[in-house]
Order: sequence, then structure tokens, then C-alpha cells
Amino acid sequence: WALFFGWAGSEFYVGKFEELPKECGYWDSSVLSACQIRIQCCIIPLVVIFFNIQGVFIMQLLKVYYAYFSPGNTTEKVLSQIASSFENYPVESINLTNYDERQQEHHFKENELLIIGVPAYGGRVPVPVVDALSRFSGLNTPVVLVATYGNRDIDDTLMELKKNVTDKGFIPVGAASFVCQHTFLKECAEGRPDEEDLKMAKEFGDKLKECLRLLVTYDAGNLEVPGSFPYTKPPMGEFPFKVETNDYCIYCMLCADVCPVKAISDSNPKDIDNSKCLRCGSCLRICPTQAKSFTEEPFKALQQKLAPLCGIRKENWYTIC
Repeated sequence: WALFFGWAGSEFYVGKFEELPKECGYWDSSVLSACQIRIQCCIIPLVVIFFNIQGVFIMQLLKVYYAYFSPGNTTEKVLSQIASSFENYPVESINLTNYDERQQEHHFKENELLIIGVPAYGGRVPVPVVDALSRFSGLNTPVVLVATYGNRDIDDTLMELKKNVTDKGFIPVGAASFVCQHTFLKECAEGRPDEEDLKMAKEFGDKLKECLRLLVTYDAGNLEVPGSFPYTKPPMGEFPFKVETNDYCIYCMLCADVCPVKAISDSNPKDIDNSKCLRCGSCLRICPTQAKSFTEEPFKALQQKLAPLCGIRKENWYTIC
């Protein structure tokens, strides 16, 4: 089709040359000009075809999706700010914090962009997200990888996230890590993402948008992210503390509604499956009577271990392919 329209365009302009009167003085050069027009109009689509064969595509973005797992709503803030750079495109969010949403299949096209954001849980991608990503598929779909962390480290989170999408038809074109308030210790990176963080997230989104307007080489190997494989840490497993419920509980069941892994019984808020519980703190934050808490002694020990991180302001990071 590119060659056909190139040829048709050349014939149109050649016809314009041939309509010129011979007396005008330009006709003698019109034969040469006609040849030049034919060559130029056909070479341009040939160049486009060549670069497509070589894996270089002109990105014609039609829609943007941003998917997030965000029990504390901080990862969602970062991703929505990145996605705000694409305000001229249709933008749709996918809330992977929601249990039912994670069970759905999601298929993406080559002219769509997917931005995925997850918090680092023990330096790894949260297990529920790994399971949800098994139902994602792309068709040479560009993807942006974002990891948030509570002022300690992302460790292998971005590396694991990258490996979970590259074999499903996605092409990583950008990656970032942003600091957010720690799940267990609110004094650690308290209030983050703050105004400065969100400004950087918008900057990242703006640069991504500009990058996707240009020729992009769809080569996942070109995007380097921090982390190692095999992973240095196992997926987060047993916790030294649990979620407990005291007598202030009024059985409003709000905690069961917000639990991202359905670890709380939908009939008894005191019945908690600790093998499922992520200790994300969603139930603690939503409880209107402060009836939920972590097991006191082991939780205090963890707080003391993390306390040295509270006085440090770590910086965000991003890269674009």
C-alpha cells in the first residue's frame, strides 16, 4: 500500500509538470524532474518498509492503559501522574488491587501503551500481581515498568516485572522507581510521593510521550533495569507479625471489602487467613474504630530495624529506551 500511494502521488505531480507549456522554459527540465519525483515518492515508502522489517516502527499510539497494585494508594498516585501526560489520548486504568479485576484477562495491541506499577514487597513483585500478569498478553505492545518502595530498595522488583511481561508479547520502553511512604512504618518516607515526586513522575510521562512519537526500536534487550536474575531474594513469605482484631470491632466489614487477597472472612472480620494476608495495612487504614493492628512485639522489632531509613531521603529514578 505504501508503494501504491507513493506511485500514485508521483504520477499526479508528474502530470502537473507535463501540463506546463513548453514555452515557459521549465518544460525541458520537467522530464528530469518527473524522474526525480517518481524516485523520491517510491523511495520514501521503501525506507518505511525497510525499517519495519528491521523492527523499527513509527508508533501511532491510539490508547493508554495504566495498571497498578496499590493497597496504600501511593503507587496509584504515581501512575496516574505519569498517565496524565497522555491526556490527548484515551486513557483507562486497571486496578489490580481489586481481587476480581486480577482474575480478568487483558489483551493489548501494538498501537496501545501499557504502564504497570507495583510496590516492592521484600524486593520482589507481589505474588498476586505475578498471578494477574499471567492473564496479560500483548502484540508487540510497548510497556512501561514502575516499581515503588518505602525508602529501602527495589532489589529485583523491576527485573522480575520485566521478565513477567517480555515473554507475553510486551516490549519494555521505559522503567522507573519512585519512593512512597512505607507500608509498615509511616515515618519512613512519610507523605511521599510528595509534590517533588509527582513533578518527576509527570516529567517521566512527558518524555515517554515524546519518545513514542519518534521511531522506536522494539528490542527489549535495549532497556536495562536494576536487579539480578536469578533473584537474590525469595518471594515474600511468612511474616513475624499478624493482623489482630480487638473488641472495638463493630463488624462493619469494611476491612473485608478492601482486602486485596480476600484474607478476611466476609462474615467475621476477626477470622483472618494469615497465609494469604500480605500485611499491606489496608484493613488498618480503613477501620473506623481502629480495631485492627499488627501483633505488637514482632512488629515493634521490625520498626526498630527499619528506623535508620527514616532520616534518609532517597531519590527517584527512571530510564527510557
